[in-house]
Amino acid sequence: MGWEMTLRKPLALLLVLLLPAVALGFWGKKTDEEKLKDALDSLKVHLYLAGKAAVTKTAGTEEAKAVKDRLLAVAAGATHTVQGLQGKEGAAPEGPKLSLKDVAGLGKALWDMRAVGKQLLEEDKDSLPPVLPVLLTPLGVEPELLALLDRPTDHAVLFVALTLVKLHPDSPVPIPPELILYEGSRMDPAQVKIPGFTSELYVLKAYTLAMSGMCDLAEKEALRLDALGLAPDPAQAAAGVKLLTGKELSLSPEQLGSVEAATQVLAQGSLALCFFGRGAWEKGQQALGRFLEAADRAGIDEPELHLLHAYVECSSKLPEKGKARLAALAKRKALSEDTRDDVESLQRACEQADAEGMQKIVGRARLGRVIVSVAWEDLKRSGLLDALGELPWVKAVRDFVTTLGQGIAKVPGALKVSLGGSGWD
Repeated sequence: MGWEMTLRKPLALLLVLLLPAVALGFWGKKTDEEKLKDALDSLKVHLYLAGKAAVTKTAGTEEAKAVKDRLLAVAAGATHTVQGLQGKEGAAPEGPKLSLKDVAGLGKALWDMRAVGKQLLEEDKDSLPPVLPVLLTPLGVEPELLALLDRPTDHAVLFVALTLVKLHPDSPVPIPPELILYEGSRMDPAQVKIPGFTSELYVLKAYTLAMSGMCDLAEKEALRLDALGLAPDPAQAAAGVKLLTGKELSLSPEQLGSVEAATQVLAQGSLALCFFGRGAWEKGQQALGRFLEAADRAGIDEPELHLLHAYVECSSKLPEKGKARLAALAKRKALSEDTRDDVESLQRACEQADAEGMQKIVGRARLGRVIVSVAWEDLKRSGLLDALGELPWVKAVRDFVTTLGQGIAKVPGALKVSLGGSGWD
């Protein structure tokens, strides 16, 4: 009995010492929900909510009035063209914009209101009235559309606007990803009243979460999308476009196919990137394969896509196919120096189990660029940019989020716009 007691004492002491370390191993890792909460509790989101509060509530302070006046002036003067977004020549002259002095003044006024935004976030009641009716009523937007702009739909339109400005290859404005996360987290696609785009909203939400390293939450949104179905319903899409444009427009089967391709490209590409970043290589490769299948269906021929195809083939049971693809790719004349170097590296690594060399080929920066490039090409082919791009209210929303993003970027401490571990840069 005595030796048992003697043995138990050091064992008990060892358990006491080890228990915190074991608990840290089990519970120290943050969940995606905790990561999201941490990401949203940032100065950039506080300033963004302050801007929304200034626009939607009675301007009771000089700072709120300064924010509201500047933002509404931009929306009211929304004569900017978006032909540049559509890759067209001969864009019309731009309308009035805020001067650098005005943008700096907006940043200062937002800074002075930061406590208002922080309080709104901490209350977490989604109590702000919708922004869009305030912005769009003076523009003569159809009453039928204005009547649908409740809180869920307001969040959805701002979420899409912020995402498209962020996604645009030549966007000059640093949209902080936290703002997109905020609007996406407050949006339930099932409650949005504009028909025809529910699948696309789930996709953009999954993309946003995945690009911020929240793979589990992104996968949940992708599963909801799978249950709903990827293909847009032609009648619903036509009803949605009519509501948004005021015109009878129907997308052709080819255009609807491009919408579906962009949907799959964004969802699967971002999931692949997220899983690779987490080190879940099997899940990442499965998602990457689905991303490449969607890009192939769209008929997009880019060297970077062939390089990613070769990566999948070289690391699977099809190394000979990968080698043949790489040999054909090496003969192309219009390859960048970096791409040519990677082709040669992959040729050496193909079938050699060089995990480090193979993973370099599908790095976060490269995959992120390819996802955006392919998705944007699909969006242009879908005709949605043409249908919506010239509408005054679309320009007003775009200019609102752009100007607010510029003002936030002028605030000290809000200049760095990337989330740790995200692929948004």
